[in-house]
Amino acid sequence: MFTHLPPLSWLRAFEASARLGNFTRAAEELGLTPSAISYQVRALEAELGRKLFARQRRMLVLTLPGQNYLPVVTKAFSVIETGTAGIFGKSHPATLTLRGLSSFNVLWLMPRIGVFRDSHPEINLRILSASWSETGGRDPIDIDIRYGDGTWPDGAVMALCRGQVVPVCAPSQAGDIATVLQGPLIEITGTIDTWAQFQQEHAPNAHLPEPVYVVDQSLVALELAKSGQGYALIADALAAPYLARGDLVLACPAVLPERLGHHIVLPHGGNHHRPEIVACVNWLVAQARAS
Repeated sequence: MFTHLPPLSWLRAFEASARLGNFTRAAEELGLTPSAISYQVRALEAELGRKLFARQRRMLVLTLPGQNYLPVVTKAFSVIETGTAGIFGKSHPATLTLRGLSSFNVLWLMPRIGVFRDSHPEINLRILSASWSETGGRDPIDIDIRYGDGTWPDGAVMALCRGQVVPVCAPSQAGDIATVLQGPLIEITGTIDTWAQFQQEHAPNAHLPEPVYVVDQSLVALELAKSGQGYALIADALAAPYLARGDLVLACPAVLPERLGHHIVLPHGGNHHRPEIVACVNWLVAQARAS
C-alpha cells in the first residue's frame, strides 16, 4: 500500500509521454530535456514497482499497468484543472478542436453550435471539415465525428445519430416508387445505403438505371436535388433543413433504415476528461437525442 503520492512532476512526465508517444515531444511540451523526462518516468516506474512503457525504437508503447494507470492520472489532472479554474478563474479560454464531414458540419452542426457557445463562452472552437478521401491530418483532433459502422480502432467510439435514409427531390418531381426509380438518380459514394439497396428492398423487379450523378458529399447531392437534377438518398438528419424549408420533399413514402450512422470518436492519446471535451460530448449527445 502506498503511503504517499509520487511527485506530480513524475506523473506529468508519464502522462505527456503516453499521450504524445515519445520523450522528445513530451519534453518539448513541458519545457524539459528528453533525458529529464526519461529520468522522471524511470523514477516513477521504480516507485510503483512496475514498467509503464515498453521502449521500442522511436516510440513508447504502454504496458498493461501503464494502460490501466493512464486514465487515472489524466482524470486526476483534469479534476485539478477544473477545480483550479472554478475557484481561481482561468486566464485563457480553453480551445476545443472538433472535426466532422463537411455536410454534417454545415447541415447539422452549424445550425446548433451557437447554443453550445452561449452555454460555454469560456470554450473557443476550432471546427475542421473532412471529406470521404481523408484519413487524417496533422491537426490534433479532440472530437472527431465520423460516418460509418462505428468500428474504428484509433479511438473511443460512441453512437451519435442513426435514423433513416430518405429519397428526396424537388417538390414538382415527387411521385411513387416506380416514378422515382426511373430517375434521374443521384448517388453518394462511400455509403452502403444506395439506390441498389433501395430497389432491392422496395421494387426488386424494377429496372434500375445508372446514376447520372455520383458525388462524395450529401450537401452536393441535396443541392443537385433542390435544383431539379434528380432524386437523392440522404440520411434524414442531414435532409431535415431542406425538408423543413420546403426546398425538398420526400420523393415517395418508402425509406431505408440507416445501416451506417454518425459517431463521436475520441482519438487515443488525448485527455478525454478535459472539461471542454466532456461538456461538448454531452451537448452533442443531448442535441442528437432531441432531434
